[in-house]
Amino acid sequence: MTSRRLLAILAHPDDESFGIGGTLARYADEGVDVHIAIATDGVAGSVAAGYEHTLVELAAVRHKELEEAVAVLGGALHTFGYRDSGYIGDPANQHPDAFINADERQAIGRVVELIRHIRPQVVITHDETGGYYHPDHIFCWKITSAGFAAAADATQYPEIGPAPYQPQRLYYTGFSNRMVKVFTWLMRLRGQDPKRAGRNKDIDWTRIGIEPPRLHAHIDYRRYWDAKRTAGAAHASQGGGMARSRLLPEPLQRRYMATETFIRAYPPAPDGFREHDLFAGVVDS
Repeated sequence: MTSRRLLAILAHPDDESFGIGGTLARYADEGVDVHIAIATDGVAGSVAAGYEHTLVELAAVRHKELEEAVAVLGGALHTFGYRDSGYIGDPANQHPDAFINADERQAIGRVVELIRHIRPQVVITHDETGGYYHPDHIFCWKITSAGFAAAADATQYPEIGPAPYQPQRLYYTGFSNRMVKVFTWLMRLRGQDPKRAGRNKDIDWTRIGIEPPRLHAHIDYRRYWDAKRTAGAAHASQGGGMARSRLLPEPLQRRYMATETFIRAYPPAPDGFREHDLFAGVVDS
């Protein structure tokens, strides 16, 4: 086990690649022991054109894609196995096995167990809005934040070993609302409705994004641009990330957009604080 360890707990197969794949690839390459936990099976998601045949075994297909993507990023994969709850307002929200309907204490315990076993100094999850108000993302934020605190408390989940452990950093994923404004402008130029974006038309780009002063960590992944792209491409049934790459030419994206940003939730950072390494000030343990 290396001295530096990172645990990312995310909602869906693809969140690790499309969202923070550059950061994960960078730290894995730099020798950090990177662990990636995915809460759901992705079974309620839609499929890209040409992949309709995968609907009969979508959970298995998405698990295989996830394994390939995580291998590209250089991480160790963990899965919770909950059923995908679907997009906002999806009938899948009502499924009794949906992640958002899981027993909350049990789900927090899954997080506690991972933290106490892996003993990461840094933990990453979604922010309280889930990025774009996806119910699974929000529930993942909720249980990870609670599990982050509970893992260090010997009075909570005493039946889960090993010993209680306190990670030194908790980060939430986030992106600038300034960039969102650029994207919405570009979408309108292309004749697209920014209020009904995404394959399920459930993303309203006019109400998402984080004020720049709240984005405390800025991680440059230009050297790992190709790794992130390759990991995203592994999720072929979800379009391989290509749909997100057409708004700007790739050379411009690589030059100006190869930065992933995070909110530092613990220890809390003031607005305007900026760092360029999730392990800055972290003590190896």
